Amino acid sequence: MAERSNGLLEYIPGSQSLLVQKKSDQPLEGFSENIKDSITEYAESAKSDVEKGYNFLHWVLTRVYEATEDDAADAIIDGANDLGIDAYLPVDFSDNKIRLFQSKYGTAHSEEAIAKFKEDARRLLNKDVIKMRPELANLVTKIQEKNLKIECCYVTNQSVEYDGDDALEIMDVDKIVKNLWDRIKKPAAGKKSKIHLEERIKYKNTVVGILRLRELTEFVTKNRDYVFESNIRQWMQFKTNVNKGIRDTLQNSPDKFFYYNNGITIVVSNFEELEDNNLILHAPQIVNGAQTSNSILDHAKRTNNLDGSITVTIIKADDEQDQNNITKYRNSQNSVRGKDLVSLMDFHKSVKSQLENHGYFYEIQAGSFDSKTKSQQTEFRGDGTYNRYLPDNHKKVIVAKDAIQALVAGIEQRPTESYSSPAQFLPRGSKYDDVFNEDLRDDYRLLLYPYLVKEYAKKSLGYGKRGGHKTKRYATLFFVAVYFRIIHKSILGTKNDNKQDISKLEPIFKSHKLNERILRLTDGVVTRFLEDTVVEDEIELANTKHNFFSHHVWNEAMLRVVDKKIRQEEEEIGSITKLVDSLL
Repeated sequence: MAERSNGLLEYIPGSQSLLVQKKSDQPLEGFSENIKDSITEYAESAKSDVEKGYNFLHWVLTRVYEATEDDAADAIIDGANDLGIDAYLPVDFSDNKIRLFQSKYGTAHSEEAIAKFKEDARRLLNKDVIKMRPELANLVTKIQEKNLKIECCYVTNQSVEYDGDDALEIMDVDKIVKNLWDRIKKPAAGKKSKIHLEERIKYKNTVVGILRLRELTEFVTKNRDYVFESNIRQWMQFKTNVNKGIRDTLQNSPDKFFYYNNGITIVVSNFEELEDNNLILHAPQIVNGAQTSNSILDHAKRTNNLDGSITVTIIKADDEQDQNNITKYRNSQNSVRGKDLVSLMDFHKSVKSQLENHGYFYEIQAGSFDSKTKSQQTEFRGDGTYNRYLPDNHKKVIVAKDAIQALVAGIEQRPTESYSSPAQFLPRGSKYDDVFNEDLRDDYRLLLYPYLVKEYAKKSLGYGKRGGHKTKRYATLFFVAVYFRIIHKSILGTKNDNKQDISKLEPIFKSHKLNERILRLTDGVVTRFLEDTVVEDEIELANTKHNFFSHHVWNEAMLRVVDKKIRQEEEEIGSITKLVDSLL
């Protein structure tokens, strides 16, 4: 058998070593746990075992099979004499298929239940519709009239070992997790979009063409929800000289844009060539050129003058590994490291999915929430428990860069670095790998909880620029660091293993009244710290408060003062600790 060509990659220096590397496609641990917790929470909110089973099936139909809430409710056959069929999804009869469901939650699952479901589905069509429940009679009639093919699906929240056959799909908890994991890693899967090129040439699996800027704007606007998901530099806006240069060329010399810009790269799972230089792109992803594309979009908002063209390279990737390699090497001119790709495509997508389960939009790219339609925005309502920590105007969106900054200050206990140069902890930053490495689990709480502490401090305790306090305005991240120091050293009594102990914080954050005591205790500690004469002297030596919080506030001498102020709250901490222990 001839060896498969690697297409364009084989001409990129240094690519061969990566072409043989394989990355695991297994779900990250935190993502898997979050999905299982979501199932349990959704199902166990019911009062009876029957209702728990109903809730579980509804969860699967809406999350895994992407039915609407109403369609899922209508699909479920609730009650006696269901003939072994728990649900059937509304059918697009054009595909000549219908899927029947049997659901078993918890201990209801067994191998015997699988065998019985197969037999029930087989016998269904032989039953007299007159003796059936109306919804089943209607279902069987449609199957018979339209000669529909039946697909049987057995769903359970247990792990199933089953040899299986083509007539039955087993959707157990492991497959549910894997299904959802694959979906967040491949957001463009199943998407198609048409694009028109001025000129084009084709080489093997690649099309290189000339694209009008107006056409690019329309393409990106139409597909923005997914087209940038694989781009590893989408964090950057107009903060770099490169971006400023793009904007200046668009404004002053649009006819020169083609000559000055390197162009964009679109990776697709397939493309169809039509007449007049039109192409249908399957699962398109802009893997290089997000800055360029966003610059053009921003320019389009300001003017109707979209003269100019750009080079576009459209590459058909054979698999996910091929796409990853193309993404990495097409971005290599700006020193994008391999870990960045893995982190953004796995860690941050996992966190984004987990936060969506709690009603929050994890905003990786600035302005991406605002670019959504009003109806899409209304899907994010936050979590009532956690919303109490957030300001009224900020209960839908968790800003990634702000959450990372709070994580570094609180979980990592590095408030000075987080305050002085937060960009170094973002992707491509010099200290990004210090935080986002193999030791950091993809647990959304590691980002959410420090973020909630930071936002509460600004909302309720007078920290930040709007707080008005002469020193506290600089001390927000210091407050976050002190809060987690108190939690771990004084209340939980752990060895500063803040990452591993994050699960212990969940009952604290869900008990708002209790956590408010800890937050206000922290405020007392910070306030007395700032009023201490030793600290005042250190601030004076630093020349400015900004310099103090950038370089001095977490040195050995200042930490001795912090710990002294914490010990002064021994009685209150003891009382809080007893309450926390009762929750754990």
